[in-house]
Amino acid sequence: MSSRKNKNYGVEPKYILMLCVLFCILLILGSYKLPRIFKPISRAVNSMLVPMQKGIHVIGAGIDDVKAKFDDIDELRAEKKALEAEVEKLKEKNEQLQQELFELERLKQLLVLDESYPEYSKVAANIISKDSTGFFASFTIDKGSADGLSVDMNVIADSGLVGIITEVGPHYAIVRSIIDDKSYVSATILKTGDNCIVCGSLELLSKGFIRVLDITVNSQAKNNYKVYTSELSERYLPGLLIGYISNITTVADGLTKEGYLTPVVDFEHLTTVLVIKELKVPAVSPD
Repeated sequence: MSSRKNKNYGVEPKYILMLCVLFCILLILGSYKLPRIFKPISRAVNSMLVPMQKGIHVIGAGIDDVKAKFDDIDELRAEKKALEAEVEKLKEKNEQLQQELFELERLKQLLVLDESYPEYSKVAANIISKDSTGFFASFTIDKGSADGLSVDMNVIADSGLVGIITEVGPHYAIVRSIIDDKSYVSATILKTGDNCIVCGSLELLSKGFIRVLDITVNSQAKNNYKVYTSELSERYLPGLLIGYISNITTVADGLTKEGYLTPVVDFEHLTTVLVIKELKVPAVSPD
């Protein structure tokens, strides 16, 4: 029923548009020819149109504000992206500076160590691989026979003895550390002059120690006395600091004493060493 009414009595939009145009033309002509009569009508029309114009203006301003906010958001996003990129660059630069600082500190330590043993000629070498013990019981350095290195040359780092070269190639050398279970070093306790043997022990090293054996039973050595390589050693140069003795006790047979030694070298974080380019003149007792 409703559709039938629309069909019979509905007016097409084009006729409505034509009537509106005609009405507007009549208003224009009337206001021009008869201003007194059409002035109230004009006021009435304006009173309706002005609020509509204000509303349209407000809506337009709101749309402009929203668009401006979206533009601001886009700018903030672009700034955020640029700042993030700058932060990444700064992080990379900071890491590079930290690495350079670490390298500088490492070189300073090597210089101090080099000056501690001025009587020996030395060459610096980087550690390029190590064994699977978790400590540097055995490791490979990037210098070899082409650099003047040979088997039995002593290796130092931090403040003292690291170990000895056991194998040499043209551009590499293998070092066995004093912490290795097979390592034995003839040593001397500084303040008492007592001879002893420093023995590697990876098991004890997890607690920060290695072993000291064959101390004379009458020794007056005390905790924290320094232990150095001995003149009696066949392969180790004399006077190289090994560590500090502690926990000295008399063994069961009552003939000697033994104790622990805390190495002066950090065998968990070695990166660079100095190789003393001088061999020990054979003495009396082999290590």
